[in-house]
Amino acid sequence: MKPKRRPYLKFLVALVMSFPAVAAGQQTSAKTPRIGLLAWLPCDMPYASEASEFGIFMQGLHDLGYTLHELRFECRSASKQDSHLPDAARDLVQLPVDVIVTSSQPGAHAAQRATNAIPIVTIISGDPVAAGLASSLAKPGGNLTGVTYYATELAAKRLQLLMEAMPGLATVGVLANPVVSYLPFETDTKQAARLLGVALSLQQVSDPGELDAAFERMKADGAQAALVLPDLMLADQSSRIATLGTKHHLPIMAWGSWYVADGCLMAYSADYGVMQHRLAYYVDRILKGTKPGELPIEQPTKFDLSVNLKTADALGIELPQTVLLMADEVIE
Repeated sequence: MKPKRRPYLKFLVALVMSFPAVAAGQQTSAKTPRIGLLAWLPCDMPYASEASEFGIFMQGLHDLGYTLHELRFECRSASKQDSHLPDAARDLVQLPVDVIVTSSQPGAHAAQRATNAIPIVTIISGDPVAAGLASSLAKPGGNLTGVTYYATELAAKRLQLLMEAMPGLATVGVLANPVVSYLPFETDTKQAARLLGVALSLQQVSDPGELDAAFERMKADGAQAALVLPDLMLADQSSRIATLGTKHHLPIMAWGSWYVADGCLMAYSADYGVMQHRLAYYVDRILKGTKPGELPIEQPTKFDLSVNLKTADALGIELPQTVLLMADEVIE
């Protein structure tokens, strides 16, 4: 995932630039905690970059007082393929590590299937209880905890914001990855569309190479705008999706602010960077002896609307003042 751009301290830069060496062969004592990073992006990704998967998490560790030599990191990557997450998780378990950190629900499922003993700290995109990841938000009860940014009303809110931005909107294209069809987003979106009286052109995209055809089908179905559902692969293609949206004259509503920074029209989401930073708190508590099942799974209390006025101009859309007044971030 792409978090919001944030300043990094010199410590963090030193930490992430030396990350491969730390993971490969840092000299540690028997008491040095070993943190496993279950990554979707390649492990050699520069972790201080804006495309970082764990950079803000590491900043969080620094903010809690950890230094480079107090921790050891082991990273295993799915190489941008959800199907590779189980093998990567098993590799971390076999090392073993003291705690596994991942930034997605597919990663959480893979880690929990690999171990019921090693603590897991994660960001969850769906309902952790309905998904079987936890007994409850207040008392997860197992070996997994973290943050979830799911709410059933989010799909309706995103569609409502699109309809307010584009009065008369009748048909919305939807980009969804069938690999994560077990997540609730398609069901929520279909239900919201029925209640709001808009038609959907649902397009299943499991590979970046399928995006061009998906946009062509949406346009052929009469879509006047598009909605991107949460998914790692689609998040990685945010710039491409923005370009295709402009090409096909389809304003796009997304679920992460980086889509708007990359040229999509709108996004309504929790601050992913804040959630990444919060994972450090959970790791700190676990390393100090608290069981993950005793740490409540948190939910964001604030969701932000981001809009891109440059994109609106390119698409010939004059956003109503009601939408602009609601926006927390406006890119001009």
